[in-house]
Amino acid sequence: MHPPEQITSLANPRVKALVRLRDRREREREGRFLVEEALVIARARAAGHPFQEVWACPDLLDGDGAALYAALRRDGVAIVEATAAVMHKLAYRERSDGLLAVAPRRPRRLEDLRLPVARPALVVVLEDVEKPGNLGAVLRIADGVGADAVLAVGGADLDNPNVLRASRGAFFTMPVAAAPRQDIVAWLRDHGLRLLAASPDGADPWDSCDLTAPVALVLGAEHDGLSPALRAACDGTVSIPMHGAGDSLNVATAAAVLLYEAARQRRAKAGAGPASAETRSAETRSAETK
Repeated sequence: MHPPEQITSLANPRVKALVRLRDRREREREGRFLVEEALVIARARAAGHPFQEVWACPDLLDGDGAALYAALRRDGVAIVEATAAVMHKLAYRERSDGLLAVAPRRPRRLEDLRLPVARPALVVVLEDVEKPGNLGAVLRIADGVGADAVLAVGGADLDNPNVLRASRGAFFTMPVAAAPRQDIVAWLRDHGLRLLAASPDGADPWDSCDLTAPVALVLGAEHDGLSPALRAACDGTVSIPMHGAGDSLNVATAAAVLLYEAARQRRAKAGAGPASAETRSAETRSAETK
């Protein structure tokens, strides 16, 4: 295990180069991005995403961070140890927790995605979602519900630091692709998915729309919703009724409502027909008490 390189100057060219990675164009030009927070770095590591190098300030690390830092050193990742001042300068948020990973960007292409064949696919499409926190939250929700992919049309770039942080590491485990609208629609059609647009004036309420077949839930931008072109390309519309002063939900909240309703319906359908194990167990207990 080689001794880490030491960097103490805020004016170091490598520090300046990493600071420039806050800019989307710079990330795209250099083909790399920054991963902050020990939890997110740990989940990237667990998912097998490679790191070009890791920057650390041992004085800032808590117990979990120190354990992760030791594991990264054992992995043989190139290590740079920096002062607290340098780490705070590199941090996208207000302060650093003592760890920062530099990772290579990976292609996020439709042709690399694989949908399940043994069960109905469940996909989310986001059009022009500009707030990285919303995009990251949808990744986290989709990962939690067991969706198969998130497809992005325009909007925030996928490796924005706030996307990674809001996703809580789901960025590294959730299949994601970014592509033009027409390519995404064609890909979904080719894979036999029904496109269902979420809209405040949708034809079917969220809890009465059949979400058990292969479906892509299509959600639009924070302020303007779906473009007329994408809405016209959809096969149906679904609404989440609003009974207060507001006319719509945050896009991540709407995604959560629809995704978990899809999961509920699919569990219910899987338990239909012959009695499920839980039902059989309950019937047995009932018979035993008679």
